[in-house]
Amino acid sequence: MALAYLCKQLETQKLVPDLRVTAFVVDHKAREESSREARTVAGWLADLGLDAQILELEWPSSANVSAFETHARRLRFQALGRACADRDIPALLMGHHQDDNVETTLWRLSCGARGAGLAGIPAVARIPECHGLYGVSESGSRRTLLAGRGPAPQEEKEHGDSSTTSTTSSGKDGHRHDRITMAAGGILICRPLLAFPKSALLATCHAHRVPFVSDPTNFDPTLTPRNAIRALLASSALPRALHPPSILSLTRASHALLDTALEHSNALLRQCSLLDFNAAAASMDIAFPGPLTPLPAAAADPQIHALTLRRITDLIAPHPQNHFPLPSFEKLAAHIFPSPSLSTPQPHPQAEARVQVHAQPGRPFTLGGVLFTPLSTNSNSNSRNTWRLARQPFMRHRLPTQAVQIPPTAAAAETYSPWTLWDHRFWMRFAVLPDPDVSVSGRTYRPDELEAVRACFAARNVSLRVRPLQQADLQVLRRIAGEGAGGGGGGKDAALMALLDRLARDAPGQTRFTVPVLVMEHAYQGHEGEVLLALPTLDCWLPSASQAQELLSCPIPWTIRWEWMFKSIDEVPLKLMAWL
Repeated sequence: MALAYLCKQLETQKLVPDLRVTAFVVDHKAREESSREARTVAGWLADLGLDAQILELEWPSSANVSAFETHARRLRFQALGRACADRDIPALLMGHHQDDNVETTLWRLSCGARGAGLAGIPAVARIPECHGLYGVSESGSRRTLLAGRGPAPQEEKEHGDSSTTSTTSSGKDGHRHDRITMAAGGILICRPLLAFPKSALLATCHAHRVPFVSDPTNFDPTLTPRNAIRALLASSALPRALHPPSILSLTRASHALLDTALEHSNALLRQCSLLDFNAAAASMDIAFPGPLTPLPAAAADPQIHALTLRRITDLIAPHPQNHFPLPSFEKLAAHIFPSPSLSTPQPHPQAEARVQVHAQPGRPFTLGGVLFTPLSTNSNSNSRNTWRLARQPFMRHRLPTQAVQIPPTAAAAETYSPWTLWDHRFWMRFAVLPDPDVSVSGRTYRPDELEAVRACFAARNVSLRVRPLQQADLQVLRRIAGEGAGGGGGGKDAALMALLDRLARDAPGQTRFTVPVLVMEHAYQGHEGEVLLALPTLDCWLPSASQAQELLSCPIPWTIRWEWMFKSIDEVPLKLMAWL
């Protein structure tokens, strides 16, 4: 309530132009009285003159009661994130205070945390528990980066039916990819009260007669570890080294160490050169410094190597940012940043247990969800080591597949399917449309035309799905090309050869089997099957796509359009490695 009061003062005094504050009250629906309490708090907020909205959590029937706090946290942040996105609210303010920061750091310290884990609660952060929610987590708009020229002047907000589909282009040599269109936006969590103890916030409420409630369960030391820590702090039973001033000093020192490590990592990134960033296949060619390249003394630390490699792999990895712990990068860092001496840097002890791949110098290896393949290495000279980085090969029987949810009727407000994040790398959406003239872009379709096409899909029990391209798919395409040529084998199918040339150029080797393919699945007259349609990120139709028209037998021509963006990435490494 103290945060709500202060925000209302900020709004009333117009210290921030055009500021509008909305207060969200989360009804967890976990206790009978929770709804009544939510209405009470909403009433208090309304008395302050704030627009108050109650968000009711919807619990799945399979929710594990023993993991209540974990489920509640995820549902709470997702409800708050969606509410912010629906109202175009870019920042969500939370009332965490200094006491919360001390308790959190003590709890992490007791769990054996170090480094970033002891830096306390961040004042500004991306909203957690919402990865993959479009418009909530690092998405909602698009941003174009141009190689050697930096970001494009404007950031485009997604509104309705955009005609932009292509997000990469090739340079003059036909190989360099000089453009990335990536997702941007999302909700930020801001905690403006971290510098103030709880006593100061309670004093503010008392001084201005702002009502508030205290949850009695927060003071039962037998319920949660945090409650136990809170009780120990209140009783002064902890040694002086664990009192709040000492803990706050620890968080400041941890922040300083993290800042220093980031500076050293930046210096190491400046010694690397990003030769090519192919967003369509999520691959990079990077020239790393050679063994005789003089590096800053601090950059020789294996932990700095690990931090740098994680920042690089995060650019294309099929995981959220910072998914893997830093110790897991230390063991293989020496293969990328070789030491000129005979001694090999020793990894952190935890790295041995977390890294299961043992690489040999000059051989491919997997790290952080990324496959490192050497393009040129020469450990006996000062030449740079050049590596191609791409998504690691998929595990058997664990291929990411994603159904495309086409709006069911022409009355739907959105022509395209919802944006979805495939394999944590590509945002995509699709539309099934009448196609009286494929050359007409941005055409408005009549409701009866849309209805006719979608009725054909429903009648034939047809659906669309995105999955990785596989070796068997190329065999199918070769067979179709052979049938189209009459099976004589006397000539090469032009469409197939063009496709293979494109894959060789933009998705060479095993990289092609990490790109998404759009397929049509059907179950007609008791027979199930699929038709390969397109490679969306390569903006490429497949030769087999014509079979889909024959399968549907729709009275009017139809087509599929798609849009895609690369995931949101940190631009700083791109700048330091001289790509931007």
